[in-house]
Amino acid sequence: MRRTHRRSATKLLRLHPHELAHITARARACGQTPARVTRETALGARRKAGRRADIEPLLRALARIGSNPEQIARFAHSGGGGAALTQRVALALDHDRPLVGQVLHGGR
Repeated sequence: MRRTHRRSATKLLRLHPHELAHITARARACGQTPARVTRETALGARRKAGRRADIEPLLRALARIGSNPEQIARFAHSGGGGAALTQRVALALDHDRPLVGQVLHGGR
């Protein structure tokens, strides 16, 4: 049988309301409780905010925008050029214009 050690010591911590709000917001961003973030940070842990589900589609859109110029450059270096290259660039721009607009307007 596995034995677990329960935390039994407590420490009162007084905070200004804005400090507690900041800690709570950081905890939520990491998917943790304020008590856990406070305890682990005091013990030396460094927190990084986890990815929020509502920005995942925007991150994927940015990745697609970033891959298009690379694909066009590969096409141009492989001997594709002239009208075919112009057409590829035009298609990429048409495809990416709404995504760029979404990025510029905060993901909305």
